[in-house]
Amino acid sequence: MTSSRLGFKRMVIGLPQTMADRAAIDAAAELAEFLQVELLAAFIADPALRALAERPAARELRTLGQGWQTIDPAQIKRDIEQISAIAQRRFAETVGGRSIKTGFDVVTGAPMLASLIRADDILAILEPGHPGESITRQFTSLLDTAFATAAAILAVPRRILRPTGPILAVVTGGDHNNLRLALQIAAASKERLLVATPPGVRLPDEILADAERLGVPIERISTGLSQQTLALPSARANERLRIVARDQLPEDALFANLRGIPVLVVEPERAGALAESEEHHAD
Repeated sequence: MTSSRLGFKRMVIGLPQTMADRAAIDAAAELAEFLQVELLAAFIADPALRALAERPAARELRTLGQGWQTIDPAQIKRDIEQISAIAQRRFAETVGGRSIKTGFDVVTGAPMLASLIRADDILAILEPGHPGESITRQFTSLLDTAFATAAAILAVPRRILRPTGPILAVVTGGDHNNLRLALQIAAASKERLLVATPPGVRLPDEILADAERLGVPIERISTGLSQQTLALPSARANERLRIVARDQLPEDALFANLRGIPVLVVEPERAGALAESEEHHAD
C-alpha cells in the first residue's frame, strides 16, 4: 500500500529565500520517502526586492563608508538567481540519496506558489529556523497561501524527534474522515493507530472493524483536553506523525507546539475522499 493509493501524489516544499535549514529539508524528504510521493521544492523569491529596486528614489545603505547608493535592479536579479542556485544545489545534495522522484522550481512570491498546487498535493511548510522568521511577510504569506489551497498541509519541524512510532489521529466530534485517513496511513506504514479524543466521543464500529481487517491495532487516548489543545503533541504518545482536521488546528497554532513531531492538516472533505479512494482500491 502506498500513499499514491491514498490519493497523494506529490509533496511540495516551500523554500524561503532566507535559506532553509538542511535538517528541515531532510526531514521533509524523509517523510516524502516514507509516503512514497514525488518531492518538489519551490524556492520562493521575494517579489518586494525587485519592486523596490525598480523605484527610482530607492536607495540602499552600504557599509565600509560607501554610504547611500542607488539600487541596481540587474544586481538584485543576479543576487536572487545566485541564491536560488545555491538553494537548488543544497536541495539536491540533501535529497540525492532518497528513492523518490524530485524536482526544483522557482516562484516569485508565496501567492504564485498556489499555481503549482494540485488537489492531490501535500504542501509542506518548514518550521522557521529562528523565531523572528515566523513574523516575516514572506512566511506569513506562505502560511496564508497554504490555508487557502485545497491541498493538505504538512508542518515540518526543523528536526524530527523520532523516525518510527505510531500514527496519531485527533478526533473531537462526529466527523471521522481524518481518522479514516490516519487508519490507512497506519496500515501503509505498519504502525499502531493512536486516537486522541475528549471524553464521551465514541469510535464508530465500522472504523474498528476496518482496523481489524487491516491488522492495525488501535489505542485510544482520552486526555480530557479541550478541542483547542487536543491538537498539541502529548508526552506519552510517542507518535511519529499527527493527523488533524483544519478546524481542529487554527492557522496561528500550526507551528506553536510541534516539538519535533510533523503535523498533517487535512480538510475533512479531502480526508474523506482520500480514505474512500483507498477503500475502493482495497476492494
